[in-house]
Amino acid sequence: MDIITDYGRRKARALDMAGYVNTLRDPKRHPHTEKVYTNLKHCASYLVFHEYITIDELRLVKAQTCKQHLLCPFCAMRRSGKFVAKNLPKVEQVVTENRSRIPALVTFTVKNGPDLLERFNHLRRAHKRLNRRRLDCLNKGQLFTEWSKVAGGITSYEFTKKDEGDWHPHIHALVMLDDFIDQAKLSEEWRAITGDSFIVDVRRIKGKPNAGGLDIASALLEVCKYALKFHDMTLPDTWHAYQTLRTRRLVDSFGILRGVEIPDKLLDDPLEGLPYVERHYQFSPHKSAYDLKEVRDHAIPEA
Repeated sequence: MDIITDYGRRKARALDMAGYVNTLRDPKRHPHTEKVYTNLKHCASYLVFHEYITIDELRLVKAQTCKQHLLCPFCAMRRSGKFVAKNLPKVEQVVTENRSRIPALVTFTVKNGPDLLERFNHLRRAHKRLNRRRLDCLNKGQLFTEWSKVAGGITSYEFTKKDEGDWHPHIHALVMLDDFIDQAKLSEEWRAITGDSFIVDVRRIKGKPNAGGLDIASALLEVCKYALKFHDMTLPDTWHAYQTLRTRRLVDSFGILRGVEIPDKLLDDPLEGLPYVERHYQFSPHKSAYDLKEVRDHAIPEA
């Protein structure tokens, strides 16, 4: 199973991160590092799947998760998938009920910089100012902004950093538009607000998968994916990002898309009334991969 291989790579990175945190542990000065280390070390050490052969569906029903998505690639992946599963029906319903509106994916950036907190605060202030302009335009009839064409959206922050480069913070927004945005005009507005960036990307979303271009599920995944790209970041940079961002709100929603739900658990619910094969995996640190330890067949109990 390719998913098991992927989970193995993510678990291996989480163990590497735990090893780095272990070098920082100081119960007196930084007591929280002890808990972070322990949770990372034991996260996803075992996985129990139910494979429902009759419907070709695989569900992760048992595992110990640390829920530290800014440090743990395994939990980041599970959180992203559960986020999409939980919110996709709401977004699709809004799209269905608002046929006259246009779904789109918008990305905002600011200039790269060495100070993550400063760049994050700069991006957040710029985004808040853009949203205030939208509300002033809609509610008070003040200066027009292209962003007032947005009837609602889901936004998230993402941060990347490669090797010794600067931090690159940006915002992804899945939005419903009353009229399609003039990208050049929005770019000029964004330059005026940020003072250092004019880069704004606007992409129309197709209503259904395989319709060509970007579909709703893919766009929502883009918005709700990992805040950090672990494979591009060193362990010290990842730890710094965690320390800087762990108390920050990185996902929000407004307008007709208000009310997104953050998943409270990262596991899947088992399905009732279907036969399944139960597969138990244990992570092997020496192999940096999962070993299949046990397989059990579960038929439907006879009435």
